[in-house]
Formats: sequence, C-alpha cells, structure tokens
Amino acid sequence: MKLTIFFLLIWFTANLNSLDEPLLKVVRTASDDQIREVERQVLKQYGIKAEVKVINRNDKGEITNLNCIRYDKVGKRTDSCSSDNFGLLIITQHGCKISDLGYEDKI
Repeated sequence: MKLTIFFLLIWFTANLNSLDEPLLKVVRTASDDQIREVERQVLKQYGIKAEVKVINRNDKGEITNLNCIRYDKVGKRTDSCSSDNFGLLIITQHGCKISDLGYEDKI
C-alpha cells in the first residue's frame, strides 16, 4: 500500500510540470501568420524549433491537412505528427498532439 502511494506521488509530481505548460495550439481556422506566431512561441517558451506545415486548406480557408515536426535543442528531428482531416494541434515541450476534426476534445 505504501509503495502504491509512493509511486502515485512520484507520478503526480512528475506530471505537475505539464499542467503548468503554456498551451501552444493551432486550430483549424488559424492563418499562416498565427501559425508562425505559434512556432515563435515554441522557440521562446521551450527553446526548441517546431515546423508547422499546412498541406491543404478547403474553400473556406480552413486547414484540412497539416504536418508538424519538432526538433530538439541541437536541431535533431525528435517528433512529428500529421492529420489529413485536421481539427487541432497542440505542441508541448515534450511532444505534439493532433486530433482529427470532431475529436478535438479527446486530446
């Protein structure tokens, strides 16, 4: 029992940092300028580079296909995510999360 409580305490403490992370996200209606601003904020907040590339937009100008690549502090590619039915992208210090349209609340 004590061991379980100990591990839960360690897990909670380790994950507490992620609760304080700023939420850097790209939504379906984001403009190219807004995406560049998110990339700048990732560099400023986390000290890493993120490349967000819009592959396609629909007639309304909404992003439908998107790719995100994250690099570590020395410039090595570390993570990527993409969607061909894009809904929401969240970039964190430790990775990126992407959801398809209609599943934005799942991340």
